[in-house]
Amino acid sequence: MLKRLLKKEEHYLSIEETIALIQKGDKDKENQFIKEYMPFIRKTTSTVCKRYIHAKQDDEFSIALIAFNEAIQQYSPDKGSSFLSFASLVIRRRIIDYIRQEQRRRVTLSMDYTEEYMENMENLAEVEASFKDYELSLEAEYRREEILHLKEQLTGYGITLTEVAEQSPKHTDARENMLEIAKVILAHDHFKTYLNEKKRLPIKKLTEKIDMSRKTIERNRKYIITLCIVLMEDYRYIQEYLKGWIS
Repeated sequence: MLKRLLKKEEHYLSIEETIALIQKGDKDKENQFIKEYMPFIRKTTSTVCKRYIHAKQDDEFSIALIAFNEAIQQYSPDKGSSFLSFASLVIRRRIIDYIRQEQRRRVTLSMDYTEEYMENMENLAEVEASFKDYELSLEAEYRREEILHLKEQLTGYGITLTEVAEQSPKHTDARENMLEIAKVILAHDHFKTYLNEKKRLPIKKLTEKIDMSRKTIERNRKYIITLCIVLMEDYRYIQEYLKGWIS
């Protein structure tokens, strides 16, 4: 009877609880969890590759499997996103990086072949142009995935990207001040925990820590929360854009 109850309890473990056990070294849970989410891994991979993925034949699936395991080990609820959302981002990032590397390798081979066998050098220019176009399309796809992930994150806070754009400070010094506030929040665990759990800024406590009025913080609330999310997550392209926007 006790064993049946324990099994039933294990069956109802949340994803976060299961991952916590895996991170502590529970290999049985890890194997079971990965097996259970094979369809998710394959679907995510197929979406990026825009074709059906064979688990035993396609290298992209192996890359995705490694990425999923990486997501398990790196995931933390403190970041605010669900595990599957985080895992999707990691899988897509790793696959796009793999595709980019493969394209570079193939273009290098094509260039060598062109230089050795082709008299018409216009073919080489076409290969280079094609590669650059493909690189741009991959970057656009990855940037789109980051934005979709950020959009999902903001939904939990009742914020839209449109509202963030409208609330973004117009002056550089104001943007820098908001960035510093976000860094203060993330540097203090109790502030970060409050943000993740309450889905709002600890404004009263912040005013005790920084020299800025409550009114100013409230006016820029959505922008500051967005900065916190961007800094907590590994958004490669959004963070690059943020550096340019601040400077």
